[in-house]
Amino acid sequence: MTQSHLPAKERLERIRSLVVSAAPVKEISSDTAGLHRETDGMDPAEPEVMASVPHTCPTANRELLLKHADIPAQLIRMVDALKQLTERQNADLNALRLKLEEKGGRPAKDYAAECAMKCSEPAFKAFMEARHGIARPLTDERVTDAVRKALMIASRADLNQDRQAAARWRAMVKDFEHWRRRG
Repeated sequence: MTQSHLPAKERLERIRSLVVSAAPVKEISSDTAGLHRETDGMDPAEPEVMASVPHTCPTANRELLLKHADIPAQLIRMVDALKQLTERQNADLNALRLKLEEKGGRPAKDYAAECAMKCSEPAFKAFMEARHGIARPLTDERVTDAVRKALMIASRADLNQDRQAAARWRAMVKDFEHWRRRG
């Protein structure tokens, strides 16, 4: 698989690893031939030239070449900061949704849709078999019926209309997640 066909997360990790392992630039020297990126050589008194950029190189290209490791490192820091910001905002948004729901607002999630999706998941079916004794074959319909009975609802739509039913559903999902982790 070529680098461009890798998942974005894996590409970012490869770039991060490459940037971290790059030899640091000790200094940039200049002579009649151009600019030279230097790093520590075998002899600390004699820096080793990593790359030379001729004076004829256009300014923008020269900047890119001279900052070859700094620019990706800065971009990686920006991506990391954006990820942290997004995670914080999502957590804040979820907290606000739950507060709204607790105050009688509409449910924070479409629990009916979530329930429909869970009822078709093999792991959830196994959970329902283990915890609620559903007979095989574990069809979506049997699991859905068992969920409705366990939650004491007539329809999955009740999960979006009845706060107590929604709370029972959230407890069931939490129990499922705990059961799955213990696996």
